[in-house]
Amino acid sequence: MGLLDKAKEIAGQGAEAAKKAAEAAKEKAGDLQSKRRADDLAEQLGYLIVRERTEGDDVAAESQRLVDEIVVLQKEIAESNGDAAGGESAETVGE
Repeated sequence: MGLLDKAKEIAGQGAEAAKKAAEAAKEKAGDLQSKRRADDLAEQLGYLIVRERTEGDDVAAESQRLVDEIVVLQKEIAESNGDAAGGESAETVGE
């Protein structure tokens, strides 16, 4: 019976490893989604600035909202990567 018990133990370890790998993949997918969202927001921010400079529109409130959303996403990404300081800069979000 020792062989059967050992086989069950190994199967349990394999299942646990697969579960951990699935969780890690899910987290990475969430990070990627957040990075893409931050990139989209940064693009919108760029277009707002162009509109402000070329058409003279007052876009201060909208641009601040976009900046705030980007900062929140950067913090979420940094926290999920284990960087409690949130030290990811705007330049690294699009990578």
